[in-house]
Amino acid sequence: MKKRILILLLNIIFFNIYFSNNIFLNYMNSGDLKLEYSFDFEATGLYVANLSFYHTIKPQSINNIEVSKDILNYLRFHQPGFSIEFNYKNDKFNDPNYFLLSKESFMISFENIYFNVPIIYVVSNGMLGLNFNKNNNNYFYWININNLSETFFGYYYGKNIKVGSFINSNNDIGVFLVFSNGIITISKNNFFVELINKNINLYFNFKDNNKYIKNKFYEMKANEFEINLPIIRDKIYFIFNSEKKYGLKFNLSF
Repeated sequence: MKKRILILLLNIIFFNIYFSNNIFLNYMNSGDLKLEYSFDFEATGLYVANLSFYHTIKPQSINNIEVSKDILNYLRFHQPGFSIEFNYKNDKFNDPNYFLLSKESFMISFENIYFNVPIIYVVSNGMLGLNFNKNNNNYFYWININNLSETFFGYYYGKNIKVGSFINSNNDIGVFLVFSNGIITISKNNFFVELINKNINLYFNFKDNNKYIKNKFYEMKANEFEINLPIIRDKIYFIFNSEKKYGLKFNLSF
């Protein structure tokens, strides 16, 4: 117990002083603790950083606890001409392939290197994406540099709301609609809705019934869910989850 409290206090003090804009602590009746951090920082004209992650502390026995590895919610590091993102929308790319890949891997992007064409590289599988823009017309192309036969290309038109079509090397062809940080995609092999946002992350695939949603009040994936009911707005929440555990969530920012 003392060890758990010490780890908890060190985490809270360190991240509040040096990094986090928000720290949330979940305490469940099972004794599980969850610490979630959100960090936003901007050095004007130099870079912008947005980061959110969490880890859990679970009692295994009287003298033993398990501390999980950090689990990333989202990441964005941007400086002029270069950015790294994970589960965070890049305004330069608005196609189905980008949305699907951005929630699974780190994305490294370079702006206007050659002929004012944004280029993005997917760390996990070596996909390389390009977006050619002229006024409201956009042509995009993806290729796997580890397997050159894997390609994905298409076109979309629009400024605030974008409508487009695509075809890929798996003989899948479809249409899509992009609105703000979200997309609706309908194709021969797929039908999904996705929204990438700091405040809400949502993915519904109507073909394979894969779904995920997370915001400050509700989180659901597979057959698991967690509900956060506000007791004191933005300060204290009551938690209940699918494992029939309950507890309290505290905003520890100060």
